Amino acid sequence: METFVLIDPLLPTGAFAHSLGLEPARIARAVGTLDETSVEASRAVETYARECAQSAIDAQLPFALAARAFAVRANEKHAREEDDDETTRAWRAANAECGALCASNAVNRRASASTGAALLRASIVAFGEERSWYLRAIKRTLRRPPPLGLGEAHHACVFGAVSAIANLDAEACARAYVYCIMRDVCSAATRLNASGPLETAAALRRCVDDAEAACAVAVADFNAATARTATSTVVDDGCTIIHHLRRAPATSALIYDVVQGAHDRARARLFNS
Repeated sequence: METFVLIDPLLPTGAFAHSLGLEPARIARAVGTLDETSVEASRAVETYARECAQSAIDAQLPFALAARAFAVRANEKHAREEDDDETTRAWRAANAECGALCASNAVNRRASASTGAALLRASIVAFGEERSWYLRAIKRTLRRPPPLGLGEAHHACVFGAVSAIANLDAEACARAYVYCIMRDVCSAATRLNASGPLETAAALRRCVDDAEAACAVAVADFNAATARTATSTVVDDGCTIIHHLRRAPATSALIYDVVQGAHDRARARLFNS
């Protein structure tokens, strides 16, 4: 049941303040046109949601899976709050790599950091004092001066850590993360009048069906690539997971990534990104 807590819109993560690039893509006419029919509009939104989901699987999901693995490992070692530097060192390294990946897109990085901070704050309250010790350790370490403190908690890395707190396995974590991406795109589409609510709901259902297999493949690939990871939470240059994060993740929706970067230049906009 805790899976639903993580994906429920009731959890105040600020995700609905962002269109995941749909708004600037509409402004740039990269998605849809003004004279399209309702069927054509819903198909355009569905295509965009699919491509966003695949890009999230390729670029962001490895970070969520890595963060989940580090959080699970920390809990298995029965770490305590006074050990937060040891238990969050691996998470910090993954978070830094995630920030580096989106460094060239200021809009994307800002959205990732703001939703990550909101999810971290909300999850600490939602899961209670005892269960959220690892999340509170992450929050404390973000406040430290560099290099121990990073200042930004990126959404994928926070989501992975929270999924471990919620006792989700790797595949459930992947499915929940990708579902949130598609849900947020479809929600933005209805508020932008890019597609009707009924057509968008049907499009979301079709996207979910297709994303199931992609998530399973992504988890299998991540597990295969990181199978040799040591049992310690300490990360060095030889850590298999961090090495994987430095070479494997990459966006696969390049046009939309470029368009999203121009969002701040729009004269009128509804969303923050």
